[in-house]
Amino acid sequence: MTEQPAGSKLLLVGIWRRLRKELFLEDPRGRSLILPVILLFGIAVLFCISLPPSLHSYYSYPDLERRYDKWLTDPGNLDYFMRDRDLYAYAGWKYVNGISPEQINFEHPPFAKYLIGLSWIAFGNPNIIGAGLGLASLFVFYELSRKLLRQSLLALLPVYLLSLDKLFLEFSSDSMLDIYLVFFLILSTLLLIGMKTDAEVIGGAISYGLACASKLIGLYAFPAVIVYLVLKRRNGALRYLTEFVLTFALTYTATYICFFLSGHGLQDFLELQWRMFTFQSELRYDRPFSPGRPLLTLLTGIIGPETRYVIHVDIVAQEAKTTMIEHGLAISDQFNPLTWPLCFSGAILSSYEAIKARKHELLHLCMLFFSILIPINIGQSFVWYLLPLLPIGFLLLTNVLGEISEKSKRRTFLFLLALYLIALSVWSRLAPLPQFMKL
Repeated sequence: MTEQPAGSKLLLVGIWRRLRKELFLEDPRGRSLILPVILLFGIAVLFCISLPPSLHSYYSYPDLERRYDKWLTDPGNLDYFMRDRDLYAYAGWKYVNGISPEQINFEHPPFAKYLIGLSWIAFGNPNIIGAGLGLASLFVFYELSRKLLRQSLLALLPVYLLSLDKLFLEFSSDSMLDIYLVFFLILSTLLLIGMKTDAEVIGGAISYGLACASKLIGLYAFPAVIVYLVLKRRNGALRYLTEFVLTFALTYTATYICFFLSGHGLQDFLELQWRMFTFQSELRYDRPFSPGRPLLTLLTGIIGPETRYVIHVDIVAQEAKTTMIEHGLAISDQFNPLTWPLCFSGAILSSYEAIKARKHELLHLCMLFFSILIPINIGQSFVWYLLPLLPIGFLLLTNVLGEISEKSKRRTFLFLLALYLIALSVWSRLAPLPQFMKL
């Protein structure tokens, strides 16, 4: 039997190694990715199984249209009250059937609502595309984690934390705008981290434009993106900034294509954006609010003080009397004490590491975290405004754990990490926290 020439063997080995990298079966350090990929798909399956039943909610367009019309004419009637998720589903249905975005729910950009409406038409349910993007977020987030941490197995940890998070699960199965913001923000960050070509900058700008076109609070991340572009490409910063800003602006504007096709011009578009900005500004910053509540919720799960009234209605006498007043604290039932508070600590420690070691990619993620956290703490906000922070926070937390693992005994670290993951899995399966704590 003749032996194969050494040159042919080397050629086959080279082809095999190239295929492993192209098919994502090998990381930059040459380590096998087969096990991490199997575990990643396992996490994705668990995520799908854990999605709340609201994913299967039935929506009737005639019922929503009747409720919307009644809500406009009689806003005080709670029988016809439109929740945000119902309003977005109704607006999305209208958009994909040709209604211009300024005619209904102009208060938010239209892109996510187009996808909600498309999901309704394609699948008979406005939540399906959102659930698909929630699932896709896990895969994109894994690639982002792998780029930053440079360890394929460790990169699974933030993905696992995100897949178990109750806030992420809830909004992945609902017709709210936030999951669309989260997906495109993660995708934009992935494309910009370690960028080497104009295509990556343009791709990051398109993704970021779609994130802001899904929900306007995506603009809070703009300062972090600009600073990162300047630090990463000092010599060609002006060119990269010009590419990014122009592509971002064109992408955002393109989501209003139906608005322009309805006969509106650029001035009408700018006036609509000003109306939206004014509405959001008055809603968030011109009303009385307690600053720092989102941070309080992130650290403790406490939303704030709450007073509850128990009202007894006498139908015969047509009288309503307050029979009991309860004072207490409103609690977020999505709060996870094993992850949420540690995100903040991880962001602070990672910021110190990034500045000390001049790690631009890590510094960008830290700035991204705080550029979103600070604005939502100086205005009126809701618990779900924390959702874009969680993936970034989980990644920064994992970065700190990776640093700790390098400076501690491996067996001890792995034992403690295993206990943490077990506790996390148990907590995620428990009943949610009570929404009210009486004092």
